Amino acid sequence: MPEKRYESQKRWNAENYKQMNIAVRPELASAFRMVCEQAKAPMREVFITLMSEYCAMPPPLEEQKDKGYAVRGSRRKAIATIIRQLVEIRDAEAGYMENIPENLQNSSRYESAEHAVEALDEAISILEDAY
Repeated sequence: MPEKRYESQKRWNAENYKQMNIAVRPELASAFRMVCEQAKAPMREVFITLMSEYCAMPPPLEEQKDKGYAVRGSRRKAIATIIRQLVEIRDAEAGYMENIPENLQNSSRYESAEHAVEALDEAISILEDAY
């Protein structure tokens, strides 16, 4: 019975996973194994995470040059992402500013928050104009 279970598990793994073998220098393999053991991170999981993050990265600029508008499009996407992040930061700072009690609205903390919101608004405006 255990042999049947092992065989079915082996078939399922073959259908759903791809095994990859790499050759590295022994000192690198030893160092990697030691670091993973110290971090109590399975080497398999480290490789999977590394591969996933690497695949999510944009291609190097040399590969993008031939695509013409793709470079411009990727820049526009980056600017849009930055604008969204700045809006989130501005909204958080504005929320902080609104929650400062009335008796502290003339304080340096309030003025700093107000200045930050104004600066973020200006930065957002400049980026939207460039976008």
